[in-house]
Amino acid sequence: MKKIYLIITICASAFIANAQVFWTEDFGTGCNQGQLASAYTGTNGAWTIASTGTNDPYANTFYVGAQEAGGPIGTCGTACTGTIDATLHLGNIAIPAIGLSADNGASYVSGGACGPPFNICVITNRRAESPIINCSGKTSITVAFGYMENGQNTLDDASLWYSVDGGATWLLLNNMIKTALTCSPQGIWTAYSFALPSTANNNPNVKIGFNWTNNDDGAGTDPSFAVDDITLSTPTVGIADLTSASLEVFATGSNVIVKSTDAVQLQGVYDVLGRTITCSLENNTINMESQPSGVYFVKVVVKGQVYTKKVFIK
Repeated sequence: MKKIYLIITICASAFIANAQVFWTEDFGTGCNQGQLASAYTGTNGAWTIASTGTNDPYANTFYVGAQEAGGPIGTCGTACTGTIDATLHLGNIAIPAIGLSADNGASYVSGGACGPPFNICVITNRRAESPIINCSGKTSITVAFGYMENGQNTLDDASLWYSVDGGATWLLLNNMIKTALTCSPQGIWTAYSFALPSTANNNPNVKIGFNWTNNDDGAGTDPSFAVDDITLSTPTVGIADLTSASLEVFATGSNVIVKSTDAVQLQGVYDVLGRTITCSLENNTINMESQPSGVYFVKVVVKGQVYTKKVFIK
């Protein structure tokens, strides 16, 4: 059983000129210790918890509250002290035999006490599922959020899923990487973004979900998983795409390459959460090595025409 623990150079104008956020979920405010995710209803509707496999009597589960409080990207996770920014997070249920209360933030019980005398078995396979998201009239959709995650490789692990039929069937989008343990045993809030498949385009019945699985071997390290400030966005209609024959903008590794036979002015680089990114264009290259992997929007001007490009930095 685990121990439970509790850039800026402005390169351009507002991000709204490059991407339009049409759906958000910040999970509200309040400590609300022990509030199951299935008891949370936000402005978009109710979240649910589904079983995706075996769940033992003391399986971990999803909560909404600030026992794992939300924080800015790059900051350490905290419990509900001095803040009431609630998150969706994976934590333990109450285990009276050892005096453990339910929901201690993004901290889980990883097993090791399933046999006598404790009989505390914790195999977990659960998914927190969003309300239906209406993506009618939306294309090239990107989902973005802040998160923290650890566990034990793929044995104790979180993953991102989505549904295109209102939750009848689910598809794996991505197995998110573990975030840095700089703030161990608390996590560090990390930015994440992923382009949804084209099956989400113009679809009124989209859902997203976060699955957690853990075995019962007693190995694994906090944090378990927490997520906050989820957005779905599309490029804003009316900004010219990169169709100029004299202009190329593309990502290669952790850099963005800009090629043109004409003079290029870089107006800005933006992440999907709406923040301007410290940037400069030198020798046809925008160095993005200091930024996390994900989707970014690059805005340039050539001969008075504004062009935008969505790129993925690895």
